[in-house]
Amino acid sequence: MGCGQSSASFFESRGLIYIYYGTTSGNSSRLAFTFASQIRKLNFLPKVINLSEFEPDQITQQKLSIFFVSTYGVGSCSSDAQKFNSWIFSQERKNDEFNCMSYIVFALGNTNHENYCQFGIRLDKRLEELGAKRLFVLGKGNAAENTTENDYQDWINTGVEQTLIQTYPAQTCDPKKFEQSIQKIKYTNEPENEQLENLDYQAQKYKSSITFTINEIKELKKKPTLGNSTLFIDLIADNINYKTASNIAIYPQNSDQDINELCNQLRFDKNMKFEIVTTSKHPFPNPISIQNYLRKYCDFTGLITKKQLMELSNLAINKQIKEELLKASSFEGRDFYEEHFQKKRESLLTVIKKYNIRNLSIEQLLEICPLITPRFFTIASSNMKYPKNIHILASQLILYEKRLGLCSQYFSTLKKGSIIKGYLSDSKFTFPKNPKVPVLLIGPGAGLAPMRALIQERDYYLESNKLDMSPFQGNMDLLFGCRTEDEYFFEEELKNYEKNGTLSNLKVAFSRKEVKQYVTDIMDLNQIHSHLTMEGLIYICGSSQMGRDITNKIQDMYKQIENIAPYMAFKKISELEQKQQLITELWG
Repeated sequence: MGCGQSSASFFESRGLIYIYYGTTSGNSSRLAFTFASQIRKLNFLPKVINLSEFEPDQITQQKLSIFFVSTYGVGSCSSDAQKFNSWIFSQERKNDEFNCMSYIVFALGNTNHENYCQFGIRLDKRLEELGAKRLFVLGKGNAAENTTENDYQDWINTGVEQTLIQTYPAQTCDPKKFEQSIQKIKYTNEPENEQLENLDYQAQKYKSSITFTINEIKELKKKPTLGNSTLFIDLIADNINYKTASNIAIYPQNSDQDINELCNQLRFDKNMKFEIVTTSKHPFPNPISIQNYLRKYCDFTGLITKKQLMELSNLAINKQIKEELLKASSFEGRDFYEEHFQKKRESLLTVIKKYNIRNLSIEQLLEICPLITPRFFTIASSNMKYPKNIHILASQLILYEKRLGLCSQYFSTLKKGSIIKGYLSDSKFTFPKNPKVPVLLIGPGAGLAPMRALIQERDYYLESNKLDMSPFQGNMDLLFGCRTEDEYFFEEELKNYEKNGTLSNLKVAFSRKEVKQYVTDIMDLNQIHSHLTMEGLIYICGSSQMGRDITNKIQDMYKQIENIAPYMAFKKISELEQKQQLITELWG
């Protein structure tokens, strides 16, 4: 495991450690790079690799590998891990194929979903089946209460680092190998280079993303307020070929105001250009100006992490500030961190301003700041009806008091003609295998987006007198929910769809009227039971809490109508998901 002897110099190293990640929203990637930074200080030589770039012949020979993996859908892997997933779970694998490897897995998931951390759990078990040695117990990070960061730190502090230190003693090593794993920069007068080829997976994804132009952007709510706003955005691009109700990932950017505040606080010349000196793949195209790095790539307005607080404590000059930041970054100070930083959604920017930290360098910023990750939206249009346009619905997010989330802030600056970058990916909203079965759509608020796409798909075939060719030939019902009539999105459009027969039934629940109604209140249990008995599909999109309420209602239906025990009703939900009769896309 060690590096062996070198006469050139003396440097203590514990050897190479391969850190793999599979991610959808960027959380696994962030933790992978955080972990790399932490173990580098323990004299390991980390190499971070996206699972899309794994090499079968190499991975089986690696002595020490750590996996950070997210679960997507019904216990599946993220899209970038699909090739790895197919390979490692193939029956062609041999039981002793991973005998050389010691490993640790950290799984990311959401307890609002039944298949919490399922891909990580399956991977942890599979590696052991194939002969690898588990070095430490499986870690789990829960996004349901936004505790992934704390869960990770708790896991680390229960003995991960100590286990690695004890298992891999330091040996003399060539320092050149260590330098390769550190990002160093040099300032330059060379022009910016957007066409750099030697890019890592995420940077290549950004570089190859689609350029969209905003054709229309408007507010959907009649009386919007800060934090209670939903935008309709119509995007156009050359030669797009998207699937109805699939996903679009959009890259947000930091505002000029936030960039200027950060540069003023840290005394950066935003026009200065730098390039990264590394033998590894680059995290973004460079040379690049500080301004463009901060605008396009550096996530300095996201929730501050304990790793960042630790680094800032080392830079703090005032003893009281140093101790406070150190406490917040510690395992023992997790309640303090939650109360004073997490609940207030403090960011790197707000913290360096609050504590007047001015000596953070660009190199340190590169080390501790994750890259901006794309935000995912389920497309609200049919590619049959709008082949050259993509529609999305974007609800505004307030972080704390009047501070907007990064994407909400970014969208607030956009107008007709603005250019944005993004890419397309599959969603869980697949068409019925049998086009003749009935379909029930449940999508309150912005959860209406994919439902509108599916409705438009059916309407296209109906208008063209080609219903027999439609993926939706059976009845299509919609249950929509909002607070008041002022938030009834696409009211006229939906009512017209009911009039022309595209929608068989349209029901709307208003939760802020004198008689409050939620979508669960307008669910007819007998009709839903009949619907499912006919092999009908139910599509649900919205908040995780709403999704739980609806699945609980379906469980109640089974208990009442079929007179079965609660655990059997719960099992029925799993069966519906496995058969793809119940399809959900939930957030929060």
